[in-house]
Amino acid sequence: MRYIRCVGRKIHGTNLVSNTLKTVFPTNSVYKPRNEVAIVVIGAGLAGLSAANHLIKHGFKQTIVLEATDRFGGRIISKQFGDAYCELGAKLVPINAKSDTVYNIIQNMRGLPKKVIPTKDKMYVNALGEKVDKSLPELIDRLYKRLCSHIQFDEKYKTGSMDDLNNVHTYFHAEKSKLLNSIFNGEDRKTANEIFNSLIKEFGSLLGCSLEYVNIEHITKLKGSVTSGNYIYIPTGLDNILTVLTKDLCNTQLRIGKPVGEINWFIPSEKGGKCVACLDGEVFRADHIICTVPLGVLKIFSENMFKPSLPPSKLCSIKKLGFGTPVKIYFEYEANIDVWLKSSLRPLWNAESVNCDMSWTKQIVEISKMPKSNRVVEIVIGGAFYDKIEKLPDLEVLTEITNLLRMRLKNSNIPYPTSMLRSNWSSLACYLGGRPYFSTGSTINDVLTLAEPLGPMGSLLFAGDATIVDGFGTVDGAHKSGIREAQRIIDHYKRRAA
Repeated sequence: MRYIRCVGRKIHGTNLVSNTLKTVFPTNSVYKPRNEVAIVVIGAGLAGLSAANHLIKHGFKQTIVLEATDRFGGRIISKQFGDAYCELGAKLVPINAKSDTVYNIIQNMRGLPKKVIPTKDKMYVNALGEKVDKSLPELIDRLYKRLCSHIQFDEKYKTGSMDDLNNVHTYFHAEKSKLLNSIFNGEDRKTANEIFNSLIKEFGSLLGCSLEYVNIEHITKLKGSVTSGNYIYIPTGLDNILTVLTKDLCNTQLRIGKPVGEINWFIPSEKGGKCVACLDGEVFRADHIICTVPLGVLKIFSENMFKPSLPPSKLCSIKKLGFGTPVKIYFEYEANIDVWLKSSLRPLWNAESVNCDMSWTKQIVEISKMPKSNRVVEIVIGGAFYDKIEKLPDLEVLTEITNLLRMRLKNSNIPYPTSMLRSNWSSLACYLGGRPYFSTGSTINDVLTLAEPLGPMGSLLFAGDATIVDGFGTVDGAHKSGIREAQRIIDHYKRRAA
């Protein structure tokens, strides 16, 4: 029987003879009825809760979810802030009516308000506080979306001309220059370049990293990797979907505040069986273990927390895949902000200014009023310096952004906000980041390797948004990966019963 142990001691690495992994130990789990099969799910994020929900629906009542923090939901965190609900983590849900999608869950929740992402009236303003005519941003937006559709890639791959464009940053800027030089002249070309740079930074804001680190495959091989498709949001908070996934989990099955220290996934039943050990000393035995630990945590602890150690190929994939830190910042004001912010503000920066002055405020992509709110604005951060910006003192963030608003809107009476809400994903020990991406050293094969189950009869399985290609880094990907691993266990017992 497999087990997971939570132990109050320092975890040390172990070196096991490789032949150990080649031995298939007997287990009694194949003879058990479903309601006696012990399954431990590590992590109560969307992947873990989806896996547990699917298992319990199919009769696997001895399923336990262990969550390290004092809350469930993982990187879905909705906070009521002023007159709005703000998302510190996942926010957008792709519209996809297929079964087993997050959108499908939302559609089946009666009375839950759902809104299509509104088309914002965006106001581009240059460094002098001058507004840009709407026609130019609209044209640049179309050119940018065409670039993101990677129409030119097939021909470039055939000719081998992609070697020097191995990352998204280099590709975007090389292709952008060709487009702008062929269409614009003079001041229009400079302004068009600044608008294009703003859109590129917006892409970086989704991943929480500099696009210099992102493999070109993130565009060419991942569906919806850029801002494509249609999305909805939940005005009362995306965390509403968690009620559906946890309704069949009782307190003994959903255990919060249970950080895992050691995962013993290849121990024969005659020697105690598999188990998961928590840092408080409690041990949970298991026939199957589903690990949904975030990629950021795996990068730091994967070499020590698994007994025996993970295969070198899986450890290598964990190291190679990227894990970014999107920054979320919200301001609340005392009075109605319509008086001074009538449309979303997009500050532009000329190339010379950005290169000579790397102030973090130049990474601000957009400042916009939250939908249906009168007093809350959202600040979108892109480009680079995510870890630095996340750790800035509150007073500096409040002051610098207020100064930016006053300068670009030419209004010295814009007030300071009364309160601020911001994310801190890179500082949280149970996450160490917020979203996976294809680094320049990784490929789709690394995602597939990370997702491979280990041990006889699915001793150790892996789920999460970094373990799935279709939906990589999204709420749908996390949800589908949890169901995928749960179904793997269900299918195993179906075959045994046949």
